[in-house]
Amino acid sequence: MKVLSIVFCFLFFHYVSAQLKASQYSQIDQIMEKLYADGDIHGGILIAEGKQIIYEKAFGMADRNLEIPNTTNTSFVINSMGKMFTAILTLQLVEEGLIRLDDPITKHLPWFKHPKAKDITVHQLLSHRSGLKGYFDEQIDGRLEFFLPQREVLDRMAQLELNFEPNTGYDYSNTGYLLLGELIMKYRQVDYYEVQQQRIFKPLGMVNTYNSISVYGPGAPVYYLSDGSAATPFPHGNYRGDGGAKSTLHDLHTFMLALGSEQLLKPESWKLMFTEYSFPEEAKRPFGAHFYPYGYGCGFFELPFSRGKKAIAIGHAGAGYGSSNLMIKFQDHDRIIILWNNEYLNPMPMALFEALAQL
Repeated sequence: MKVLSIVFCFLFFHYVSAQLKASQYSQIDQIMEKLYADGDIHGGILIAEGKQIIYEKAFGMADRNLEIPNTTNTSFVINSMGKMFTAILTLQLVEEGLIRLDDPITKHLPWFKHPKAKDITVHQLLSHRSGLKGYFDEQIDGRLEFFLPQREVLDRMAQLELNFEPNTGYDYSNTGYLLLGELIMKYRQVDYYEVQQQRIFKPLGMVNTYNSISVYGPGAPVYYLSDGSAATPFPHGNYRGDGGAKSTLHDLHTFMLALGSEQLLKPESWKLMFTEYSFPEEAKRPFGAHFYPYGYGCGFFELPFSRGKKAIAIGHAGAGYGSSNLMIKFQDHDRIIILWNNEYLNPMPMALFEALAQL
């Protein structure tokens, strides 16, 4: 019994010592100030151990011309972090028996006329295994116009060959998540953004999370390109399913606390969401999201956690026109990290995780 008590005490104190404490604020602040000085962050960050917020601060300017600083209450575009919402809303449909994960998308979206649509399943859309080309990649490369209506984008994507046969590879596809958005709207009979409000934001009390057409607005920052110029406002509200809502550090902290809880999904659904389905060795091209395994709407990041030890964090990164962001929760720990930039920077600054792991 004495040996067991010693082992228990060791494990308990080791776990506690791995947690950050509010008393370490100044140490964390030194880390963050250096990251800002080195040009690795330009926006806001929140670090928490469960409900307890250990550190939050904003860096840089929301508007350089008007000399308005970023704040911890600034509303920012969350980009692809919104794929976590889409995955949850899709799994809610599964729970209600309205769809099955192995259903071909032709069963629910017969208007999507891709020749291989009958071979693509809901599961493959969620886990980026469909082989569908990404519409944003086509736009960036000049093969597809910007600002087309969502249905027209999908009709155009249905005319392109797959990158690979369904379920034979891993390729991050925003097109697949637009189709999930269409699936959600079909069965909820309201706009995707209203479904988010009804089934995620309002139940959790995320009162500062919303959708709007323009990037800019009250409490929102200007987004800056690498040359220092302001990004042209982009109508993020055009598309439903692949991301683009606006939120705050505190609202996303609330959301991350709800991961795994029955506020949003049943335990068996969380287990499905938090299973690794797609792996880096299956990736068909070099891309940031492909460096880590992927589940349903979330990645699994092996990151420095404590004194030379690594741990798995679940969450999602995002990037857009002059912006980048990240929200993660370590799988077997309470630590939550949420950050955003109103410049395009690496959303996963390894120097941050390495420095925090040394505290």
